[in-house]
Amino acid sequence: MSGPGDTDPALVAAHSRVAETLFAATGAGGVGEPSPGAIPPESRYAGVGTSVTVDPDTGQELVHLRRRFVPPAERLATAGWEQVADGDRVDLLAARTVGDPTAFWQLCDANGAFDPAELEQPGRVVRVALPEGFPGGGDV
Repeated sequence: MSGPGDTDPALVAAHSRVAETLFAATGAGGVGEPSPGAIPPESRYAGVGTSVTVDPDTGQELVHLRRRFVPPAERLATAGWEQVADGDRVDLLAARTVGDPTAFWQLCDANGAFDPAELEQPGRVVRVALPEGFPGGGDV
């Protein structure tokens, strides 16, 4: 049992931004494709859908987003290059290059970076690419 100062992981998950998006996408425990507008089209999770796993111990259905497969960087069309300055964070790079600070994941995809902090090294030149599906990929 949790004490007053403890953090209940289920409570944290229930109040996370991903959980809010998932609940909005699936309704009250619904399954399948997100409802229109529930997951923003610019989200890296747009179009991945949801799935249900049944907890073998409790029998409770757990709705979750399906796995997002990261496209190989070489399949993305290069839109430009950006040098990282002192104090740059990946959200600042994304705001400056893509026009949306929450689109940092596009920079990660374009540079094969799993951890966004990899892109925050001053002096590094970061590749800016268009999302998968735009023509011109294979130009790395």
